[in-house]
Amino acid sequence: MSDLQQLLFGIVLVAGVTLFIALITAPFEAMTWWSRWTVNPEGDADKEGQYARGPADGQPAVPGKKAVVFYVTGIGTITGERHPQLEQHFLDELKQELPYATIIDDFFPYSPAGIPLTGQRIFARFWRFSGRHRAFVTQNLIRLRNMFQVLVAADGRYGPIYSAGTYRIMREKLLFNGHALKSRQPVIMLGYSGGAEISLGASPFLHGEFQSRLTLLSLGGVLSSHPGIASLDRIVHVQGSRDRVAKIGGLFFIHRWRIFGKSHWNEAHKHGLISTIPIDGMAHNGPGGYLDPDTHTVEGGPSNLQQTIAHIKTVIDEEIEASQTGPGRQPDDSAS
Repeated sequence: MSDLQQLLFGIVLVAGVTLFIALITAPFEAMTWWSRWTVNPEGDADKEGQYARGPADGQPAVPGKKAVVFYVTGIGTITGERHPQLEQHFLDELKQELPYATIIDDFFPYSPAGIPLTGQRIFARFWRFSGRHRAFVTQNLIRLRNMFQVLVAADGRYGPIYSAGTYRIMREKLLFNGHALKSRQPVIMLGYSGGAEISLGASPFLHGEFQSRLTLLSLGGVLSSHPGIASLDRIVHVQGSRDRVAKIGGLFFIHRWRIFGKSHWNEAHKHGLISTIPIDGMAHNGPGGYLDPDTHTVEGGPSNLQQTIAHIKTVIDEEIEASQTGPGRQPDDSAS
């Protein structure tokens, strides 16, 4: 074996061992959060309590607002306050297109404690460096790290612990933005990529706490056959024909396969709770992706970004109408 072959073998070996260690230690953050919270649950409760006194039940938090869109970012992010360039541009355009909706976009979903990668962590300096230098290697390290957290959220053993943490942060942000527990304004969780699975995990907790309609709008989302499906009023899955990530997710989570007819996913399909919006020629991310403002799948037609926002707007408008015409519901105390 030549020196070059030995070097390449060593690099591959180190990378493989590193990824294996990262995978098996991925649940530790959720378990650590859970152990600390169970020792001092009142700390978070006091923090949430300062937001609990919002607008009167059933009244909008801000005049003119008719819905809440809770954006759950994809796996390429390192903090909830700052997003990759295409995502940030997408959010800016979405806010202009939906002036009648409250858009919450400062949530970091890949930590049950809500701590961004640049926060109080052992490797915070490394993640800050990775965020500043968006090279191919560092970008994929961020994605792999966050992808492992998505797998934790989807796991039947650690997922409920992980989701309990993300739910508490989402609840706090909803209350902070004035969404009362008895509000009739619909809540639409807009989950991009792995953010869709994180949203799905938090759904049973949110359903048990709030009386508003709860919808998951998956943008190229990776979704499992999670029990939380039953807690949602509706799931809308936007998927491009060139989106390999969403397709792989459908293959990886085998209980979405048709042979498992009694799974949560297929039962919801049978009852018409899951619908898909196919978009021809659209990929998952980057050039040609959902958020690309420069690519046009049809020459002379709207850009990918414009198509994506148009579909999102349609779903949100439908949810607003459904919340105004449909009956209200009582929260399920057993789920909270």
